[in-house]
Amino acid sequence: MIISRISTLKRISTSLAAFLGLGVLALGLARGDAIAAGQSACTAEEGAQIEVKVENVRSSKGLITAVLYSDDPEGFLKRGQRLDRIRVEAKEGETLLCLKAPAEGRYTVALYHDENGNKEFDRNFLGIPSEGYGFSNNPGFRFGKPEQEETLFSVNGSTTKVSISVLYL
Repeated sequence: MIISRISTLKRISTSLAAFLGLGVLALGLARGDAIAAGQSACTAEEGAQIEVKVENVRSSKGLITAVLYSDDPEGFLKRGQRLDRIRVEAKEGETLLCLKAPAEGRYTVALYHDENGNKEFDRNFLGIPSEGYGFSNNPGFRFGKPEQEETLFSVNGSTTKVSISVLYL
């Protein structure tokens, strides 16, 4: 009975680790500063921008790391497939950030709250996330990654606003 439960937990944690793929988010250099309340996270730069309001941030510790992916199912949450990434200081409650899209189209944003600031998406010994995470369109918790179609949103014009609620397990 106990071995069966441990085996089930290992399968669940493997699914969670695969679906989150958020360890991929931790690669590369940081960009971004904390945004004061009431300010826009995006500037008046030309091109398509995505202003992300990260909600339900449980503390001001560490960083929020967000990554932009195209609507290509083959590149969804895959290493080397991101279009943009930003890290900003976490702000309890709500954190704002801005990603740059290469053009109008459909995209996914995946993010995590790197509370200890080690630039990695941490998991416990079973592979279950020990840091908060979220996706555009807030598909919610499940045992496995969300379908990309659930996370896609359209960028039309200069600035698109997206809200993502962080899930903590």
